[in-house]
Amino acid sequence: MKKKKRLTLKTPIHPSFQDFFERIEYFEISQIYRIDEEIIYATEKFKFKDPNINPKAFEGQYGIEYIEVLTQDKKTNEFVCFAGSKWLDEMKDITNAPDFIIDPPIIMENNSMTISFICDNENLDKIISKNEKIFGSGFKILSITNIHPNLDNLFFLITDRQKEIAYYAVKNGYFEIPRKINGSDLAEHFKISQSAIYEHIRKIERTLFNLIFL
Repeated sequence: MKKKKRLTLKTPIHPSFQDFFERIEYFEISQIYRIDEEIIYATEKFKFKDPNINPKAFEGQYGIEYIEVLTQDKKTNEFVCFAGSKWLDEMKDITNAPDFIIDPPIIMENNSMTISFICDNENLDKIISKNEKIFGSGFKILSITNIHPNLDNLFFLITDRQKEIAYYAVKNGYFEIPRKINGSDLAEHFKISQSAIYEHIRKIERTLFNLIFL
């Protein structure tokens, strides 16, 4: 039976962000809301070396498409923000991979980035190889640990459409005994064929079972 692992790596800061991180004492992506091969929407924490800098000033720079300051601690010069940022072209090969997911927080300080991935044993070498291709030999493996499945991991592994179908099916009794609605009802609600509905449900169940048991 396959075991899920958390692989934590420490990598150098990419040269294109060097100027940005020279201004920052601490940066963290603490929660990810949406992630794809182009952009990441997340809660981010900033602590600047210069107390006069505001994160909003970086909007449109360094891949930051949008940023909104949620809270500010003037005593510590720390900000919590919601931001949408573009991935580096080199990172798209990792963020678009279906075999593993990024597990926050992602922490950047002292010219290095600490990032974790969730995967199985078969993909450990693949992740290490991809990061070596991006960062060369300048990264370190900090830890490899077993993890237990949780709901957040599941939500990263299914599509938005599958989430909609799963939520509606559960809420309306599709999985109850006896069923309160059937596949025909689901298909009518989502305006797709029954075969498409059953395929979505099979994929949802397979993802869930693989996360728990493999």
